[in-house]
Amino acid sequence: MPEHDALVLSYSHLAKLPRANDALQTLKKVASLVKPIMRARNWKVRELAEFYPEQHNLLGLNINRGAKICLRLRHAGDKNQFMPIESVVDTMLHELSHIVHGPHDAKFHALWDQLRDEHEGLVLKGYTGEGFLSEGRRLGGSRIPPLEARRVAREAAEKRRARPGTGSGKRLGGSAPRPGEDIRRVIADAAERRSRILRGCGTDNLSETQIRNISDNATKNGFRTQAEEDEANDAAIAQALWELVQEDKSVEYGNSYIAPTADNPTGNGGGSVIPHRGPGGSSERSRESPGWTCSACTLHNPANYLCCDACGMERSEMSPRTQQVKSNRRSRSPVSQPAVIDLTTSSPPRDRQKSATTSRHSRPRVTGQEAASSGSQIWECSFCGTVMEKKWWTCSTCGKIKDNSR
Repeated sequence: MPEHDALVLSYSHLAKLPRANDALQTLKKVASLVKPIMRARNWKVRELAEFYPEQHNLLGLNINRGAKICLRLRHAGDKNQFMPIESVVDTMLHELSHIVHGPHDAKFHALWDQLRDEHEGLVLKGYTGEGFLSEGRRLGGSRIPPLEARRVAREAAEKRRARPGTGSGKRLGGSAPRPGEDIRRVIADAAERRSRILRGCGTDNLSETQIRNISDNATKNGFRTQAEEDEANDAAIAQALWELVQEDKSVEYGNSYIAPTADNPTGNGGGSVIPHRGPGGSSERSRESPGWTCSACTLHNPANYLCCDACGMERSEMSPRTQQVKSNRRSRSPVSQPAVIDLTTSSPPRDRQKSATTSRHSRPRVTGQEAASSGSQIWECSFCGTVMEKKWWTCSTCGKIKDNSR
């Protein structure tokens, strides 16, 4: 039994490129994976299109706040090779965030982080898009009651959790570090993946005319397919699973949790500090901490962090609001360090992460004024552009070794 509130109205794939049918199925799969997130906010996308732009780093576009979203599905330079589905989904979540926020500011990053966190919650519950039940076999007959959909979804999620090797799901941004793997490299790779998607968005890099021309070119060369109406049973199961994820969030945040809606797409998540619920804990901490955005990898960090939780970049400045918060905290009795939602990678405990970044921050960084007066006694990192003193061989920001000995 179909439902009539389709969230993605049509698809457009490049039919003249190799594996055209795979491209269409990938678009449908990506849309299916994010539909519960869209439905909660009443978002609709008129056209989800594949594009293969000349700019190798361009990954996605959002035209007119969801009228059309373009996604790169294939690797630049090899039209036969498709990008990992997790990477395409992350780009899709990024572009969906542009329905609400245009510029890449703190509000945008809070919403993007919230969407990534919700998607990860669905995946960890076992959600794989349409055909979630019975390994893809649809339920026959009329629409199942909501209570039955909820029971079946909960049962399937519990079975998945009990099945060996399936409890962790597939996280956006990669898996947990393997034993013996350099945690600094894991953190840097996670920050680079996030930064790559930001650089691959046309919002900051292209004019409105360029964006529209690229979009029109994708439509001109694409084959448009009208979206089929969603199966009501699939939608009911997805909704029930979404409610289970929201239950987990309510437990995680306590009574202060606010679920996302069409009027408040971010809710009160978005990577903010989780309220401490133990004796002496208070949800007031999360309201006091406006946070700050890393200038290197753009992760939104809690206000009490002096370096980025993802890439280790030192905070550039301290706002008056943050100083006031720190002053207020000093006047109170100490409380335990709150946990933090890590949305870019699976993090180790806080003390291990700090030790991984200490060596980089112990070296002095050179300011632009010092660089001008130092002449040849400095060098510039070819990867991130940080200016370093000549005596240092590795960049204090990204860890790259300088290209030559001069």
